[in-house]
Amino acid sequence: MKIRLDDVMQSFSFPFEAVYYYYIPLETVLMFADGMIYGKAVNGISSEEDVRKHSDSFIKLPQIGAEGRRKVMSGFLDAVPNSEWKERMISAVAAENTAEFENVLREERLLIAWYNYRDDVYSEFAKRWCEANGLELIR
Repeated sequence: MKIRLDDVMQSFSFPFEAVYYYYIPLETVLMFADGMIYGKAVNGISSEEDVRKHSDSFIKLPQIGAEGRRKVMSGFLDAVPNSEWKERMISAVAAENTAEFENVLREERLLIAWYNYRDDVYSEFAKRWCEANGLELIR
């Protein structure tokens, strides 16, 4: 079975905790947060219980969670030279303040470098996950 890289990476992108499922027949991603479904409507599917009832039509997408996002940010910081603004970013990572982390990057004109780094890490993780689950990754 094939799955798009962007669909797998979508489950890493949001800073709040949610559960993502890939609905095989329609090639679409469903997101559940606090018991509510978000994204495209799928006929007859309105809860995670519905997903469990039709488990042969769904794949639960991987999550990296807050700890994973912190590790990715810390990995980026390893390549940044020591400075006052690096200390601000370290504090933002420790406080789980993604907005402040990105504000500092924006001020220092490193935001694009951060997005490129983050996307490379997420892409590699998605590739390994697909390989481990017997899925063919397409772009």
